[in-house]
Amino acid sequence: MKRPRAQSEPTLGGGVAVWLGSSAPARSIRWLDGTLAAAAKFGAVTAVAAGDPTWLDLAADRANRAGLASAGVPTELQLDYLGWAQVMAAVARQLDASTILVDEASRPERFPEVAAIAELLDAAQLTHVVAISPDHTKDRGSVIHASRVAGTELQTCRIRGPVVIGVRIAGPAIEEYPTPMPSASMKRLELAALGLDPVVLGHRALPPRTGQPARKTVERVAEHLSMHVIPRAPKGP
Repeated sequence: MKRPRAQSEPTLGGGVAVWLGSSAPARSIRWLDGTLAAAAKFGAVTAVAAGDPTWLDLAADRANRAGLASAGVPTELQLDYLGWAQVMAAVARQLDASTILVDEASRPERFPEVAAIAELLDAAQLTHVVAISPDHTKDRGSVIHASRVAGTELQTCRIRGPVVIGVRIAGPAIEEYPTPMPSASMKRLELAALGLDPVVLGHRALPPRTGQPARKTVERVAEHLSMHVIPRAPKGP
């Protein structure tokens, strides 16, 4: 009697990866879910996130719900978009991924990360994509059909070869989602294992936020205005 086959875990690799960024969405989580759903059309895909454990657990949970494997880079570094692009480019090389989808809508810094990742991987780039699907027919090869918004126009593109694609696709509406538990399926990737030196990468760190500047006093305002006031002529005797 044959035993039932256990449900397999999503496997890493597949030539396609999704960059979910370094922190939780500033907007609705629907944008993250929409990007993962779009990526699931490509088959074997790995969702990649970096940052603190809470965010990695959330990213792994949403990726698992979409049927995707996940990889996380745990770090306390707060980097600019060029720093995070170096992290994702290193992960893409390790996963041998030539097609990178980026959750472009969840946070504003995702948009410049598309160009930075593409430059580091020597790949083409496409932003503001609102619909995407791979062409699985044999005669088409590895062609991707994408529709992107360009001003008031909707452009249809056919993409072939290494490419980084910024996706702006919303998933289904959800009122709330359960708090994710620590993920056992997410593959942890340390910076050193990716060939990245945290000390060197720290040069891309964002400057610490400072408090609001103190308001100018009345005396300082008067002093500033005095530089732009025409002095009165002296009165005669």
